[in-house]
Amino acid sequence: MKNWSLWTGLVLFGLMLFISFVGPQFSFIEHTPPEHRMRFYDGGELGRAPFPPSKEDPLGTDREARDILSMLILGAKDTLKVIVLITLIRYIIAIPMAFLASTKKGIAYMVSNGWYSLFGSIPTIFAAILLLEIFQADGLENAVYWNVLLLALIEVGRVSYIFAHEIYEVSQKEFVQASMTVGSTPFQLSLMHYLPTVAQSLVVNFFNDLARVTLLLGQLAIFQYFIEHAIEFIPGGGVFHDEAGYNSLTGLFTWPGLLSAARYEVMKAVWIPLFPAIALTLLLLTFQLLSEGFRKLFEKQMSSGKNRVVHRVAERVGEALVASKMVNVIALVVFVVAISAMIVTGTINHSTEADAPAEEEIEVVEEEEINEDDPYGDGLYTYYNETLEAKTIATTTKGGYFDKLEFLESQMAKKTDRDFETDTLTLRCRTIGTGRCEKPMITFKEPVSTVEEAYQLILDHLPTDATIKNEWHKNESEYIYNVTSPMLKNSYQWINKDYGLGELAVIMHITAEKIVEQVEIEVGYR
Repeated sequence: MKNWSLWTGLVLFGLMLFISFVGPQFSFIEHTPPEHRMRFYDGGELGRAPFPPSKEDPLGTDREARDILSMLILGAKDTLKVIVLITLIRYIIAIPMAFLASTKKGIAYMVSNGWYSLFGSIPTIFAAILLLEIFQADGLENAVYWNVLLLALIEVGRVSYIFAHEIYEVSQKEFVQASMTVGSTPFQLSLMHYLPTVAQSLVVNFFNDLARVTLLLGQLAIFQYFIEHAIEFIPGGGVFHDEAGYNSLTGLFTWPGLLSAARYEVMKAVWIPLFPAIALTLLLLTFQLLSEGFRKLFEKQMSSGKNRVVHRVAERVGEALVASKMVNVIALVVFVVAISAMIVTGTINHSTEADAPAEEEIEVVEEEEINEDDPYGDGLYTYYNETLEAKTIATTTKGGYFDKLEFLESQMAKKTDRDFETDTLTLRCRTIGTGRCEKPMITFKEPVSTVEEAYQLILDHLPTDATIKNEWHKNESEYIYNVTSPMLKNSYQWINKDYGLGELAVIMHITAEKIVEQVEIEVGYR
């Protein structure tokens, strides 16, 4: 099967790198802004910036007559630098914290969970604006990097929470328990077992976070918050460069900064914010395609068993490092980079070798084709049109999280494409993906006086094996049941990207009159 997501993402990423490092050398690039904002044409006509897209300016100009195409190419490198730097800092802090928190006890676990709960309860854009307002770095010498650090810190808790749970699950495996029994230290376990196991997930999530950071920077630009520079708007009708228009406070131009012109020009000169928005969207799409492509590649390798060689090599390298007297922080960093490179390059080589397989590999390829209807040997998944799909239709009695919409329609009365009802409640699928109901919101037709009664009323809309792990009163308006469902996790873990699948938060919304009116069902404990 062709992994179009990966190859398309690699081509787009290569194009971005080419534009970033080679693009500024093109002869048509304008490195300095023009002195005047007026142009005189044949016939005595007079034109004033901004100028629309034309043969002379393919993407148009801004109010200072600066060529937008030139600014996009010149700003590509700084844009990538800021995005990658934010993500790298986030992972450099989060991964060690995840290892410390994976025991599910101690200060690191409390900090990780607290961090995730604090920033996970509000939209990322609001958290970013709040931090940038509280910790203003405008007067500092390295204000740019302080802002980068603040944005990196916002989702450290989420990344740490994700990998702490993955490492914890690995630690419960029999081979890890056996290593503990023979006296392996946590550092030895990390090198020999944890890192090789979570490395693939690390690659997928890293590219996904690059996309999240790209989106965040675009959102911040709309609200006039900038990382690399700021542009202020000076209204007026002057002719010369310094009298009116947009003036960079630092002289640097990144794509989010160009997008900031949207609030002024979206109605009069739409091309000014349009093309930076398209560039950011293309960059976001590139990272998402890479994340999805690597996920598909790793799933295919896992189902075929080809990644076992990589894991064995990783474990041998880990054992050698542990036995060496030079085990230190530098060795750990080098090992992490090496493992990531091995997985990325090694698995790509495996996929390209399929064009000319060796004789001993023919049987493996044939076996993979035979197992298309049951790639994991559990009867829960199948490949359809080269896409991995779950065979499970529903895990609830009457329709709930990630159940097929056809199932909801068969069990409940359909009101709209995403709204269904019974005699006692209505259920709205706030998100619909691959024909399945996601993020269901339940509204009771009659007020319910207690959370216990409300929970009983929605039991048919929870997985049939759901059990309450804990419950707590978050505040006066919210009461939360954290429930677990192994069936949900086993049924969808390979096709659903939501981390914590199998762990659901049932959030009861309580009115001022102490009445339960709505219930949200979200993935992940609260």
